[in-house]
Amino acid sequence: MVSLRAKLLCTFLTIYFKPVWRTGFGVEDTRKKALGFEAFFPKPPKGTTVCEEDADGVPCEWISAAGVDSDRVLLYLHGGGFSVRIPALHRRLAADLSSRLNAKVLLVDYRLAPEYPFPAGPDDCLTSYRWLLKQPGIDPGRVVIAGDSAGGNLTLVTLLLIKQAQLPQPAAAWTMSPGVDCDWSAEAFQALQKLDPMTSTQALELMTPYFGDADRRDFRISPVNGDLAGLPPLLLEAGEREMFRDHPKQFAERARAAGVEVVDRVWPGMPHVFQAYGFLPEAKAARQQACIFLDGHMSEPALGT
Repeated sequence: MVSLRAKLLCTFLTIYFKPVWRTGFGVEDTRKKALGFEAFFPKPPKGTTVCEEDADGVPCEWISAAGVDSDRVLLYLHGGGFSVRIPALHRRLAADLSSRLNAKVLLVDYRLAPEYPFPAGPDDCLTSYRWLLKQPGIDPGRVVIAGDSAGGNLTLVTLLLIKQAQLPQPAAAWTMSPGVDCDWSAEAFQALQKLDPMTSTQALELMTPYFGDADRRDFRISPVNGDLAGLPPLLLEAGEREMFRDHPKQFAERARAAGVEVVDRVWPGMPHVFQAYGFLPEAKAARQQACIFLDGHMSEPALGT
């Protein structure tokens, strides 16, 4: 059963975000709207540490809950249509995941479009992972990657770039509402957008400056087109009420055929990246289940799974 809080959130998103795409907002307008959304997300809990980091030129933040194991790392790639950041939302989410997973979180501030179009984002994500592996005491068996929306896309892209670069893969990965095939013309979004309280087909235009003239079949844009063999265990999730609902299943089918361990889930009644809203009971459940999944594939699990 869908919680009352989730139903109220969907109503709020319909009022606050859905109209944006019908008014022709540009990237700057959307960024201002997103920053206004930050007021709804409190600061991380007391005892959380937030430290700036330079990962070979890529700005990042270390987010750590009190008492976490410094040898365990979650590399987190935020969403925002490749062009927007909501720092308060992702710091709060990262702090909670740090506590649940008993790991430090490296939150990557990859370059955004339109100032830095493709492939700046994927390049920064790979650079951050390379840098992480060079740090003393870091074992890829105790590193996991996660991301939401555009960050979910970049999580899968980064895994493929890690493979291409012949680097050791992380222990596992978790994606929330990823776009895995960015050739929008191939999608039946018209029907799904009627269910989506947050986005519509017009919202897809926000990502056009990121793609530019690049071939959207490139696996660095549409990771479903990559050679998926050899990827680490994957947890792929979406909400039932979102336009990207079918993308995890699409990627999961190809990954399984390539021999990858995959769990794909569609959460009933949930909107896009519902996991980010910590006040939802469904978000708390999803976070906990995801951390159990990630921990279960890390060397020396900490959660007793």
